[in-house]
Amino acid sequence: MPRLTGTREAVSDPVGRRHGDLDWTARTRETVSGALRYSRFVTIMKRVLPITAGLLIAAVIAYSLVPRQSEKMSLTYKSIGTIDNDLTMLKPRLTGTDHRGNPFVITADAAVQDKTNIRRATLKNVQADMTFDKSRWLSATAARGLVDMQKNVLALTGGIAMFSDDGYELHSTRADVDLKKGIFHGPEPVRGHGPAGTLSADSFDLDRETNRLVLQGHVQMTIIPGEIKQ
Repeated sequence: MPRLTGTREAVSDPVGRRHGDLDWTARTRETVSGALRYSRFVTIMKRVLPITAGLLIAAVIAYSLVPRQSEKMSLTYKSIGTIDNDLTMLKPRLTGTDHRGNPFVITADAAVQDKTNIRRATLKNVQADMTFDKSRWLSATAARGLVDMQKNVLALTGGIAMFSDDGYELHSTRADVDLKKGIFHGPEPVRGHGPAGTLSADSFDLDRETNRLVLQGHVQMTIIPGEIKQ
């Protein structure tokens, strides 16, 4: 039998194709597949976008119907200085509104920011002015104050005086003010006077929204007949 020696297997390329030629069949399949994916994407987006737009419009309408919260307190000041080596804001002015949108303004000679809480500050020579129903007002002054701009509370100490639009005046050594509700709580003795007479007590609560003053402990009052307004 004849024996073949030194022969190598030969593999022929497809007719008309050389090494390095592009596979146009595969390329066509990829192009068609990409086109189909893009077509499906466009179809999906045509359905999704109107739904998303509708949801956004509904959210805007719902948001517009939700009662707005009162704006948070904002702080401005005239300049920066130092008092007892503490960085101090000179002539600070704090503004905000209560839960009904009535404005209040707190001014002081100086304010020192709390080192552990940037939303708290101690105040020197404080005046707080609060307006109610656009015509009624209450003004309070104190030697010192501590304001918490996050909790919207103001603690007045060092001797305080309060004056109201209806001619009443109260004096005490301390009062804690809820700036959002317009409520003054005085845990120390209070004395005062006004058109209807004089008063004194161990403590008091003053609600400017309801125009109600509640006295507690050893209450003494002198009432001038005919001067109490109903």
